[in-house]
Amino acid sequence: RMLERDGRRIRVKIPPGARDGSRIRVAGKGSSGPGGGTPGDLYLRVTVKPHAVFKRRDDNLHCDVDIDLYTAVLGCQAQVTTLNGDVSLRIPAGTSGGKTFRLRGKGMPNPRNPENRGDLFATIRIRIPQELSPPERELFEELSRLQERK
Repeated sequence: RMLERDGRRIRVKIPPGARDGSRIRVAGKGSSGPGGGTPGDLYLRVTVKPHAVFKRRDDNLHCDVDIDLYTAVLGCQAQVTTLNGDVSLRIPAGTSGGKTFRLRGKGMPNPRNPENRGDLFATIRIRIPQELSPPERELFEELSRLQERK
């Protein structure tokens, strides 16, 4: 990040995985000492903006994955967005809404050791069809009758 202080441009490197409220020291970029002495250190406090897709808890990320009713019943592969691109997640047949899948190592890097990453927790949300065509409605009614016979 670039910031401006007292007319000077200062480049600051935010470490991967920095958390909200983290403090970053920039050596020698603070105010001058008394009587024009050597500049001290500049301390910055990090504010992390909310993300549109992910919610963060420590080094773990949480997101919702929308699937349709047919996918929930029959199962398939769903694409899940991660910080490093999409990955394929196997959704087993009969998956209920609210089921959470853990994708190890797909979360935020640990600020002290960026090689270690948190996990991504993907929670399934099932989209129910809002408008059915007459043939679709008939099929759902037939499925309902079949379920009643069990």
